[in-house]
Amino acid sequence: MTSQPTATNDSLDSARAHPASSKTDITVIGAGIVGLCTALALQRAGLRVSLLDASGAGAGASYGNAGLISTGSCIPISLPGMVWQVPRWLLDPSGPLALRPAYALQSFPWVWKWLRASAPSTVTRASAALNALHSCALSHYEDLLGADTYRRLIVQNGQLHIWSHNAKPGKADALVAQLRAQHGVRIAQVSGTELHNRMPELADHVSAGICFTDHANTVSPLALTQALLAQFEANGGQLQIRSIQKIEPARNGYRLWTSAGELHSDRVVVAAGAHSAELLRPLGVRIPLEFERGYHVELPQAGVTVPQPFIYKDKAVAVTPMANGLRFAGTVEIAGLRHPPDPRRVESILHTARELFPGIRTEGARSWFGLRPSTPDSVPVIDRAARYPGLYMACGHGHTGMTGAPMTGALIAQLVAGQTSGLNAADYALDRFA
Repeated sequence: MTSQPTATNDSLDSARAHPASSKTDITVIGAGIVGLCTALALQRAGLRVSLLDASGAGAGASYGNAGLISTGSCIPISLPGMVWQVPRWLLDPSGPLALRPAYALQSFPWVWKWLRASAPSTVTRASAALNALHSCALSHYEDLLGADTYRRLIVQNGQLHIWSHNAKPGKADALVAQLRAQHGVRIAQVSGTELHNRMPELADHVSAGICFTDHANTVSPLALTQALLAQFEANGGQLQIRSIQKIEPARNGYRLWTSAGELHSDRVVVAAGAHSAELLRPLGVRIPLEFERGYHVELPQAGVTVPQPFIYKDKAVAVTPMANGLRFAGTVEIAGLRHPPDPRRVESILHTARELFPGIRTEGARSWFGLRPSTPDSVPVIDRAARYPGLYMACGHGHTGMTGAPMTGALIAQLVAGQTSGLNAADYALDRFA
């Protein structure tokens, strides 16, 4: 298996072509999907925006995700009763959750907050926040990309959730159904027969599913981020390949210590994904982020029919047809920011692929590993730093960054402009964790 690159030659050439500007009004740290959408939104608000990233546009989780744009995704990960499922997941070598024992103590404060976030009142609040952030994602993408690029990169063909073992409804199921109905999420039941008609090579043990009819996906997360970068640069923006070593308050703004020398900016947005908490911690800004380490396997010639994306709920693996092959993405590994990848998680995903499609072809499989920056309640932090005027945060999108990025950018632009948003800003504020 081979690993995918984290930056393209085009993005590096672009960075060399645009040296640092002394006329920047605001700097966005991070050129993943969230940072790019934020930079574009700020640019459209009339600001001169500088964009910094250590690896170029579309690296990290913005490269390797499942490509799902789930406009009806309004259910947080932590749900009532989930605590009782965790031991079973951890004991299953091919299960959806893995915890590195040496990291268990360090991760406990976040895990404890995550378990507390399963309270029905917290789930209900988080659901409203996620719905407001996600429901208009497709119209925002079309506006950012333009109609032609949007149609080339985004397919609205629905998404399936499928399963083999139809377990007895649990404590959370009624709440999930209620919240989806409350937010107008359109769902159609799909029988096992219909699933096998759509996907003839699917294993017989898959018994039923549901279809989220309004959901969509991108055929290439990398191409999507590169298209957003092209729009940003066409409007006069600059991407610079620099790693940020420190953010330091300075007179009339901020001093940014970088791998290529210092920069000064009146205002700063930290949209650095998994590294956001690390950058902000020296300032006393503490964001409860954990790094849900995810993996994908992409099969260039899978030889099976998958007309639309689906999530196999038994193993929490997403399967998406993409421009370069069939991508199987999933698992959650709690092991810290810098622990090396575990090849066993890749083998677990391949095992699931063979369980789903016994005749699948895995020759030429390409694997990837990355970090999902996640908050305990699954809702990102989109806020201004209380003690630091001109410092903003846009991070913690977890599994739904591709969906939440456009509205996140719009919300940051409104915060910077001092405008009132149609969203409830308190739902995304850092102090909800106080």
